[in-house]
Formats: sequence, C-alpha cells, structure tokens
Amino acid sequence: MQILGYKKLKDNRYKVYFKNSEEIILYDEVILKFNMLTNKNLTEKQLEEIQEYNSELASYYKALKYLAIKMRPKKGIRDYLKKNDFAEKTIVKTITRLEKEGYINEKKYIHYYVLDQINLTLKGPEKIKKTLLQELLDEELINKELNNIDKKIWQEKCQKIINKKLKVNKDSKSIFLNKIQMYLFKEGYSKDIYDDFIKNIELNDDDNFLKIANQIYQKLQKKYTDEKLLYYFKSKLYSKGYTIEQINEFINNI
Repeated sequence: MQILGYKKLKDNRYKVYFKNSEEIILYDEVILKFNMLTNKNLTEKQLEEIQEYNSELASYYKALKYLAIKMRPKKGIRDYLKKNDFAEKTIVKTITRLEKEGYINEKKYIHYYVLDQINLTLKGPEKIKKTLLQELLDEELINKELNNIDKKIWQEKCQKIINKKLKVNKDSKSIFLNKIQMYLFKEGYSKDIYDDFIKNIELNDDDNFLKIANQIYQKLQKKYTDEKLLYYFKSKLYSKGYTIEQINEFINNI
C-alpha cells in the first residue's frame, strides 16, 4: 500500500492517505517508529502492526486522561477501556505500562480512598472494605490500611450518627435501639465499635411519647374522626414501640 500524504490533526495525530483511497489516523509516534516518512510502501502485515501499535497508544492516552481526573484502580481502568471498545490484549498492555510507570498503584489508591471516606462520609470500616473488594483490590492491603486507623475515629463517627438520629427520632427507646443498631451495622460498624454508645443512650420515653403522640393526633385529626381517628392513632404509636397503656392513657386525657 502506497502512502500519498499526511494531514495534521489535533492531539499529535495525522490522517494518512493511501493510493487506494483508504485513510487512517495515526499518532506521530507511530509514524516515526515505523519510519513511514521515508518508507512510502507498506505491506499488509506492516499495516496491521502499525494499526495495532496505534491502538495501544490510543488506549494508553485515553487511560491517562481518565487518570488525570482522579486516581483509579485497575478494574476502573479496565472497565473504562472496555467501554471504549479496546481489545482485551490492548487493555492488558495498557494497564501493565501504567503500573510500570506508577500511574496505577493499588496501595496508594486504597490509602487515599480510605482517607477520603473518613473525611467526607460517615461510612464504617466494613462498608469501605466491601466497596474496595468490589474493585478487585487486594484484601490484605485493604485490611492493613483499615487497621492503621485509630478506633477512636470510628467511634466518633458512630456518635455523630447516633446524635443525628436522636434529633429526629419518633420511636420508643426499644424501637430506636433496634433501628440504630441495624443502621450502624449496615453502614459498616461492628458491635465492638458502637456497643458502648448504644448502652449509654439516654432517651426518655415519656417525654418523647407526649411530643410524638400530640403531633400524630393533630395530623390524623385533620383526616379522620371518632373510631377511625382512634384506630389509626393507636396503630401509628403502637408501630413505633409505645405500649397500649401509654396510648390509652393519652386518649383518656384528651
């Protein structure tokens, strides 16, 4: 195949024109590597090698731009390149090169990811670990990084979560304790981190009950009367963990 000429494009690329009216776009590195400025006639095999190498460069530069936004694990790069239709062989070579040049580093990625989660979220260690494992990162490295975090940091986060939930709580103490433990577990905290805080929660059922009962009664009163009002009122409060004795006493005092 005979090369007729070149046209410069952006991003260090050139459009290459062939005698048979075919056109391909190549990086300048490819043109220089294969001495295409002097070698104007290419075999089919040479052209295949050129296009393969060009694809590898395209994959590499695509990944670099993606990494420039923020650090990524190998799985993130692989998924991104696959989405952009690069061949598996090309993706493997790209990731190998990026690792060799230090652009992909599992240990650093885990370290900064854990720091971000601590500084920006209230997630617990197990939830953070689960996310990292989904990225196919080394479990030993993850455990080592999480074990370096002072337990007090996780405890402070637990206390923040409990305080936030207490401010908007409308349930009885027993229901609240069950809910908060389930929530903390879901957020990745183990019992040994939050247990002491749970035991020390001070929640006055009587004060809370009166406040919530009044709010619910006033709200339901706008929709229902008589038996329906009492039925829905009792159901609402009972579902929040309050006793039938408390509910009946409130009704008798209205």
